[in-house]
Amino acid sequence: MRILAILTAALTLSSCGVVANDSAMTTVLEPLMTNHAAALAGNDIAPMRRTGRILISTYDAARSRS
Repeated sequence: MRILAILTAALTLSSCGVVANDSAMTTVLEPLMTNHAAALAGNDIAPMRRTGRILISTYDAARSRS
């Protein structure tokens, strides 16, 4: 019974950490996604590629830290 209580507490705490990380990722990625969407609406490919690279590299960096 004691192990079940410890396991439940550990799972609860770890899921709270994931929610906080997801919220932080959303805060960081939201302006980058907006910039990329605006670039995709244009006709010039260079900004599309640049904003896409920035968005993907930021996402990858954030995922590797969590």
